Amino acid sequence: MNGLLHDLRYGLRLLRRKRALTAVAVITLALGISANTAIFSVAFATILRPLPFAQQERLFVAWKSDTTAGNPFVELSVPEFNDWQTQSQLLDNIAAMPTTVYGYGYVLTGQGEPVQLESARVSAGFFATLGVTPLLGRVFTTEDDRPGSAPVVVLSHNLWRERFDTDPNIVGRVIALGGRGHTIVGVMPREFEFPKGASIWTPLSGAMNPRTIENRGAVFLQAIGRLKPGVTIEQTEAELNTIIARVAAEHPDLEASGHRVVIAPLDEYVFGNARPALLLLLAATGLLLLIACVNIANLLLARAISRRRELAVRLALGASRARLVRQFITESLVLTVLGGAMGVLLAYWLIDLLLWIAPPDIPRVTEVRINGVVLLFTCGMTLITTLAVGLVPAFAASKVSLSEAINEGGSRVSGERASGRLRGSLVVIEVAMSLLLLIGAALTVRTFQNLSRVNLGFDSRNVLTFQLSLQGEKYRDRDARRSFFQQLLARLEEQPGVVAAGAVTIRPLEGTIGWDVAFAIEGQSVAEAQKNVVPNYEAISPHYFRAMGIPLKSGREFTEDDHDKAPYVAIISESMARGVFGPDVDPIGKRITNDFLDADAHWRTIVGVAADARYRELKDIRWDMYTPYRQSTAPIRYIAMRTASEPKTFANIARQTLASLDSNQAMTGVATMEQLVDQNLARPRFNSLLLIWLSVLGGVLAAVGIYGVMSYGVTQRTQEIGIRMALGAQTTDVLKLVITQGMTLVFGGLAIGVIAALALTRLMTGLLFGVSATDPMTFVIIGLLLAGVALLACYIPARRAARVDPMVALHYE
Repeated sequence: MNGLLHDLRYGLRLLRRKRALTAVAVITLALGISANTAIFSVAFATILRPLPFAQQERLFVAWKSDTTAGNPFVELSVPEFNDWQTQSQLLDNIAAMPTTVYGYGYVLTGQGEPVQLESARVSAGFFATLGVTPLLGRVFTTEDDRPGSAPVVVLSHNLWRERFDTDPNIVGRVIALGGRGHTIVGVMPREFEFPKGASIWTPLSGAMNPRTIENRGAVFLQAIGRLKPGVTIEQTEAELNTIIARVAAEHPDLEASGHRVVIAPLDEYVFGNARPALLLLLAATGLLLLIACVNIANLLLARAISRRRELAVRLALGASRARLVRQFITESLVLTVLGGAMGVLLAYWLIDLLLWIAPPDIPRVTEVRINGVVLLFTCGMTLITTLAVGLVPAFAASKVSLSEAINEGGSRVSGERASGRLRGSLVVIEVAMSLLLLIGAALTVRTFQNLSRVNLGFDSRNVLTFQLSLQGEKYRDRDARRSFFQQLLARLEEQPGVVAAGAVTIRPLEGTIGWDVAFAIEGQSVAEAQKNVVPNYEAISPHYFRAMGIPLKSGREFTEDDHDKAPYVAIISESMARGVFGPDVDPIGKRITNDFLDADAHWRTIVGVAADARYRELKDIRWDMYTPYRQSTAPIRYIAMRTASEPKTFANIARQTLASLDSNQAMTGVATMEQLVDQNLARPRFNSLLLIWLSVLGGVLAAVGIYGVMSYGVTQRTQEIGIRMALGAQTTDVLKLVITQGMTLVFGGLAIGVIAALALTRLMTGLLFGVSATDPMTFVIIGLLLAGVALLACYIPARRAARVDPMVALHYE
């Protein structure tokens, strides 16, 4: 212990003497450690921390794909879920839940202003399958999950806090949801938020039409299951596929022979694309810390070589090499502890910044904070950094011999050349890592740019949208709902400043949710129709295209004359028109149907072709099919208003207009289309901003490292350069000599970096859009950019070397 304290005091004295070096090292390490701490805190809170479910590794979510039609997502019907539940032998539990909470909302009244609540309709075993218990009360029983049972509801913790003031006696209270009394039977814990967006949970079958429960064609569910101990997902897939095949054989009228089960582990289902993006950022911050470590190691190595005589004397006086290594490790420990402490302080500020720019759809992002686990990670990272920074100079400097250290020529020829090769190797590594970081950042930036420039298919300017799900007994009739929307749209268009108002099933860029409806064209057999690409389906009002600014390429729009007593019509998108009928065929007048399995199919005449619009994702262009809302069983839930001025100012006008028709209805999801576009760009913007910051910082550190190596090399070769100049060498010769030496290292690093990038950037493919993971232009531009920065870092010490006075240089040392 006394020896360690002595090393610590000695190291502090040395670092105090070299204040500039100490400051550079501490700040460099603080930047690297703060970035790692901040990103790890985000990753831990969101994707690394276990979900609040018992033995989550045994949980999965399942749906189907249709290999015949190429449809990757096919939902389950209630009878099909029952087949899985009763026939599977490999599952401990299985439950049904909706594919999305969209469409199952209720308006809560009697608790202040009416508010729309999204509901997850789940089967009775849902909570038991997940292994969660309520904070208050109970969850659903099989009696609750029967048609005609008394309405009950389980509340989320947020709703309980925000609307009911965390009333501890809430269980048993009756609240009005959709104009009907529901008894609160339980409140879930704070950490339970599944499925995402649900404020309440209601029994699946309680409010369901008995015909829907028996209808195998009514598909709207997915399954969540728990494997028995020792059972694999592959075994479960095989068993469920056997059940699917058996059911398809028993019900040939459903044409489900091409259906196959798709199973995703629950954590993959919950985190989606957030996991690879955050892991990429975590890897990028790790690279940044490595670059910082290489820089500090180079600085300490240069200082260690300058102390070679001192170290040689200590060895001659009996100090062991292990003792010297311990001294260097102690000195590096002081630096890394200082850098780590400063890094943690910086991380608090960085986390606030990250949360400010983070997209809201990252799971559990509101729970990000520096806690014990994050601090433990930082301590471990600091320890590893201590070893990484200290061992290289320690082993290099401890090999010095007394004779070489005393003899200047020997020291220059042997010690300095050896250390020069080591420092050069570190520069090569630093350049390679910087190139990898810069290329990753450039690819994400190009992805963000490509997404920002996509043709949306609609004009997002001056459009206000909101969701409206009609609640109450009087709106159970389809004609009553249609009449209400017709009146609301007419009144909205009467308001000053409203150019057009329209309604649609699901507004563009609402997310990956949507209606997928199969179709057939006249003359196709059922088998041929099953192979058609499934389009995105939208029921719309007559003025919807004008409200959204979707251009009509040919034909006409819908009018109020397109009602359920008139001939059925449809409008399709450009890509659907080309894909179904070919580029040279006019689809106007052709007939199409969504009921090709029904002998009494409604054939629709195509009356228009609209521009392709991005409904699901910015990356995705799907076929779109539109039908008049008065000729469709699909509900319309979103209103779009095109305004003559700032659309946000029309939100209150829309609320007042809605209240004038029915004060018990609630608007929700109020947003301009520009806001929705911006929300869809939030995650790629977040990725690109962070990677730009990390890569620029890495590039700067690499440039500093190159400059440090070249500057030190020039200092050590001052006498040699003086002799060369005394013998007639020109300034350009000296510049060429120094720059060539530095750029040789740089080009070596670039070559290694390109090879590494070609291998590793392929892992980013799922995060990219409009650019290849091995895009040659990106590689060339980033390589030239880094080479230019490195050239500048070499030129500055080279120019200083070229100005050396030969007489001064000959007297050097």
